[in-house]
This record gives sequence, structure tokens and C-alpha cells, in this order.
Amino acid sequence: MQTLDWKNHISQILRERQIHTVRVSLHDPSNIQRSRYVPVRYFLNQVMQGSISFPSALFSLDSSAELVPEAGDGHEGGYPSWILKPDLGTFGILPHVPGIARVIADIYRPDGTPVRSSPRHVLRSVIEDFEQAGYRIYGAFEYEFYVFNQSAQGLEPVWQGLQCFSEVKQATVEDIISSVIFGLNEMGAGPEVANTEYGSGQFEVTNSPFWGLEIADMAFYYRSTIKEILHNKGYTATFMSKPVAATSGSGAHVHHSLFNTDGVNLFYDPEAPDGLSQLCRWFIGGQMHHARALCALSNPTVNSYKRLRPYTFAPTTITWGHEHRGAMIRVPQHRHEHTRLENRLPGSDTNPYITLAAMLAAGLDGIRNHLEPPPPLTNQDAYAPGFPLLPRSLPEALLALEEDEWFMGTLGEEFIRHYLTVRRHEWARFESAVTDWELTEYLGLY
Repeated sequence: MQTLDWKNHISQILRERQIHTVRVSLHDPSNIQRSRYVPVRYFLNQVMQGSISFPSALFSLDSSAELVPEAGDGHEGGYPSWILKPDLGTFGILPHVPGIARVIADIYRPDGTPVRSSPRHVLRSVIEDFEQAGYRIYGAFEYEFYVFNQSAQGLEPVWQGLQCFSEVKQATVEDIISSVIFGLNEMGAGPEVANTEYGSGQFEVTNSPFWGLEIADMAFYYRSTIKEILHNKGYTATFMSKPVAATSGSGAHVHHSLFNTDGVNLFYDPEAPDGLSQLCRWFIGGQMHHARALCALSNPTVNSYKRLRPYTFAPTTITWGHEHRGAMIRVPQHRHEHTRLENRLPGSDTNPYITLAAMLAAGLDGIRNHLEPPPPLTNQDAYAPGFPLLPRSLPEALLALEEDEWFMGTLGEEFIRHYLTVRRHEWARFESAVTDWELTEYLGLY
């Protein structure tokens, strides 16, 4: 559809749905979803032409909104305004907020060049590499999340126990499940299944797969929509990887496959004993080869690494296997056009643009350099000694990322340096903080 058609289409929707405000949104490098609220008249007259500013200083903030001058040009650069250009193909109505629509924007410098530290630009660049090679990416993020009562003192889960999929338990929280399914369906995410998970207050709602950039865009919408819907109903939904120490972590498993331009799944080979093509094996090999650096990009917070523990259905070793939920990469049993990989490394606090870009870039290196993976796990304990280990902390992962020349060249040095600087700043703040554990352990003892 041409740009002019999009503009006419959107203008008609705004009138018919009586929209008065449009959110112009983006994901920043610290995985914060930011937006500017724009009256519909100004959106029609100005913003659809790409004319709205955005303070560049916001890209130099860490997750606490603390300014990190080393991330970007710093005070010497003056923190100029950048320009948001809406991607009109992402326009949609927010069903849970009457009169509000939203569109995802890309960010540019005043001279028209993309801001290279922007996660969406990084992903688009990697996807363009795949398209030039004749590949199309198909997939979806599979998020887990926790829900707590807003009115409670402390973290009070909306349901108690470990009985995931329990119909009795789920019946007590049907208002949560049905409202989330309805909201996601109305916004076009195509929810497929919903259920409680293996932790008090934990849920999972899977959505339909999409193509290319839409995979991350829908993950963006998915997470923000769930949080907003449940906030309006008196709940707090969190996508922290490990909000409660004693219960299960929340993952963001990434299902993905490659197709050619004729719609053929390139991960499938009917002649192979396990149905996986050589290209698929190289793709696995690339992700395993870069796994330690990939961990830094897909697990961006201090808290992320508290999920990556043995025997918690989260990976700790660089392994893969058929239907193996202890491995980093699980190959589901489906074949033919449904042949795909499930990378279980990311936590639910992951940035979908950065994570998808990194996984694809690693897989592309595997294809180009014919990186063979080790044998798959066959009735083996993925947590047993002998397998190469994933990083156990954010600093360990960041060091691996800094040393990975492929990611530096493919995702861009400007992006990687910016990412390393902000993440290390957060770790420095964590190291200087006095935690509740320390107070409980030492306050009365010494």
C-alpha cells in the first residue's frame, strides 16, 4: 500500500472511530517504551509528515532515568532534538483506552540519518541483510508475566499455588485472562492460547506469528497493552524476569523460522532424519557460537540473570535439543511449514527489537560461515557438567559482547558501545546499592 493510501485510510479511521489523541511511540535502548501524545488535528496536519521532535537526551538515560553522559555525545553535543517519523503501517486503535490511537515511530537526526543506537533501526538493518539474501523471517515472542493486586501490601499474587493450566485456578482469574485476550485480539495481535503458569500469579498468553519487523512491533504492543489493561482493572502486571526469588522466572521465548520468497520454509528438509535442513543447522550453530554475547543483548538487566538458574526451565548451558526445555534452543516437533526454532534464552524483560536483531545476526553468521552445531541433546541433562556455560551475571555477559567482533560489525559499533555504556552504568549503581538481603543478614548481627 502506498503512503498516500495509508494517510487516507488512517484519516478515515480517525474520523469514524472518533479518535482525539494519537500516541507516537518508540522503544529506546534501555527498553523503555516512550511516547508523545498528539492531538488528532496536529497529527493529521504535521506528524503524518514526520514533523515531531524528540529530545536526544532520553536515549542517554538508563532504566532509572539517570542520565549517562558517556552514552551518546554528552553535554558537549548539547543534546539536540531529533525527529520522530511515524511508521504508518503500525497505526492502530487502543481498544482499552477510548479515543486513543497509537503509531510506532522511527527516530532520525535533523540531517535525516537514522539514529544508530535506536533498537528498531538496528533490527531493520539486520532484516534488510536477510531480504537481500532472499530470506524472510517469521516468528513471535512468547512472554510470561506476573500479576499482583495493586491494593495489597507488598507483592500479593492474584492466584496462589503452582497448578499451571488448572481449570479450577484459572476460573478464579477469568477476568484477567478474558480481558487480556479481548484487548490483544482487538489490537490485532491474534492471541492463540492463555493459561496460568508455574508460579503464583504467573500467566502466559501466546500470540500469532508475524513477518519481519512486525514480530518485534507486536511484542512491543503485546507487553504495553497487557500492562495497561490490567492496570485499569486494579492489577499490576510485570515483565521482570524474576520478580519473586522463590518462584519461577518469566521468559520471552522467541519462535522463529526462515522462508524464501516463494513461501517455502527453509528450516525443513523432508530427506533429513530429523526434518531439519542444513541451513537450519547452520542457523543453530551461529546462535550457539555467539551465545555468550547474545545473552547480554537478550538479558539486559541485573535481574535477568536471577532467572538463568539450573532446573528452572531456563537455560544455563549453550545447548540445543529436540523438544528439550532445559536447552537454550528447543526444536519443537512440528515440521513442514511449521518447522521452527525456539530460543529460550531471553527473559521477559528483554527488548524485542534488540533480541530479535541479535538472534538473526548470529544465525546469519552461522549460514554464511557454515557453523556446525554440536550434536543435539538426547535424553541428556542440559544442566550437567561438561556443557559450555552461559554468563552468570550482567558484567560477564557484557564482556563477552564487547569481545564479539561479529556483533560489533553487524549491529554497529555505535549501538554496541552505547549499549555497553548504559548497561555498565546500571551495574555500577547496583553494586553501590544496599539491598534488603544485606540489611536482613547483617543489620542486627554486627
